[in-house]
Amino acid sequence: MIDFSFRMLTKVVYGRGMAKKIGEECKKLGAKKVFYVTDEFMVQNSPAFPVILESMKQAGLEVMVYSDIQPDPSIEVVMKASQAMKDFGADVAVALGGGSPMDCAKSVCMLQTNEGSIADYMYKRRTITNPAKPLICIPTTAGTGSEVTAGAVTTDKQSQEKIGVSDDTMMAKLAVIDPELLLSMPPSLTASTGLDALCHAIEGYTSTQSHPISDAMCLHSIRLVGENLVKSVANGRDIDARGNMALASLMAAAAFTNVGLGAVHAIAHCLGAMYHVPHGVANAVMLPHVMEFNVPATPEKFRQIAIALGQNVDGLNLRDAAYKSVEAVRQFNIDCGIPTLKAVGLTAEDIPTVVKNSITYRLMPCNPRTVSEKDLERILNSALALG
Repeated sequence: MIDFSFRMLTKVVYGRGMAKKIGEECKKLGAKKVFYVTDEFMVQNSPAFPVILESMKQAGLEVMVYSDIQPDPSIEVVMKASQAMKDFGADVAVALGGGSPMDCAKSVCMLQTNEGSIADYMYKRRTITNPAKPLICIPTTAGTGSEVTAGAVTTDKQSQEKIGVSDDTMMAKLAVIDPELLLSMPPSLTASTGLDALCHAIEGYTSTQSHPISDAMCLHSIRLVGENLVKSVANGRDIDARGNMALASLMAAAAFTNVGLGAVHAIAHCLGAMYHVPHGVANAVMLPHVMEFNVPATPEKFRQIAIALGQNVDGLNLRDAAYKSVEAVRQFNIDCGIPTLKAVGLTAEDIPTVVKNSITYRLMPCNPRTVSEKDLERILNSALALG
């Protein structure tokens, strides 16, 4: 057995109605002033937003609502939010929403105790030396798993790159998983975030750094997605399916924050920065193409993925059984209405830029098959040719 380590630094509470207890949880962290991070859509449309706000006020906390968070938050967005939290003097932050508010909040909490701009940490001009301010994350989507990960992704609009900053001290102190908060997710968002979770689980499971604990979490996450994603898309009021998808997302994220991701995320970050494609969509678009490339490196694991996704591999040799996993994911993309690579905006002329920005992805060594620039070109050209 390989040597490995595993850390899970975030406390997780799961249950229907748990979001109503956020005020109590803030006080446990010693909070008096809370910086409540979300986006304008959540303020206007989420039934959870006022419930959580009232919970904190009932606990006697002073709360500043900060909703100026855009998808794929930029350096400018992070710095503006960071200054707002400093000016308010908050001692705890609460993030409600998907990956963008949670990632932004992680960076903001880190910048309360570490000098400089988020760009300094993105480009390694500074290192994180002090623990971030305490953060509570409350996801309203089942996909990013940002509530239990160590990293936060920020967009550099000038270079058209999405770059992560990762440090254990940035992990949320508490993740509150309330399946009731997922019931209002529209089908398209349910699909893209669910496939994001599947991508995390598959890349974590096949990572070169994987180990028995991460394998167990990722494989169970894959099973849960296989059994519940289409149900959640078809019937958003299915609370059991919603809860299972939330768990799938969390487990995959807890695993990959220990063992890394791979070439799918390398490309997806570029697509997101260049074409403003939602992260889950970008991952879903690239996942079957990168899987097809990776199968020869670890066919037994891809065979297990196929089985976990409900594929019948009886009587098939290892190679054919492994490629069944690719077929299963392609069918998921069709069932969930995921667009093609051409539809998200990629052109043949842009492929060299995507390759250049993807090959340097910090987690690329975790990809199960060694990837060269020529390999990325072939993957992208092949995917683009399919429409």
